[in-house]
Amino acid sequence: MRAELTVEIARTPEEVFDYLVDVSNLPAWQSGVHAARREGDRIHESRHLLGRELSTTLAIDEEERPRIFAIRALDSPVPFSVRHELEPDASGGTRLTVVGEGDAGMLPGFAAGIMARRAEKQFRKDFERLKRLLET
Repeated sequence: MRAELTVEIARTPEEVFDYLVDVSNLPAWQSGVHAARREGDRIHESRHLLGRELSTTLAIDEEERPRIFAIRALDSPVPFSVRHELEPDASGGTRLTVVGEGDAGMLPGFAAGIMARRAEKQFRKDFERLKRLLET
């Protein structure tokens, strides 16, 4: 499954990037996340996913301030990756393009489809919340 979205945020790419990579902000804008901490190129987070509490470790695959932040789950029941690309827009704000990819292959066909639709809907809500937080 793959979800892609673009969000225009009325803050500079540096401000948006710094907020994104500060994982202590995750519980404020990303649904299901209760806590997150960063240790070098790893992020450890606690979240509610698939009806249970999970601790997940993410690898930071790419980090180039203020343009790119890419992460990948190392120990999640559904393998996934998320790539954030930031670029300045004409108004001095940021165009944030986010691509999330996951593999729900171990789920039965109907369940994989339902999960993909729910994940994409939540993905969009989370980034709308991020935009609101950064613009207020």
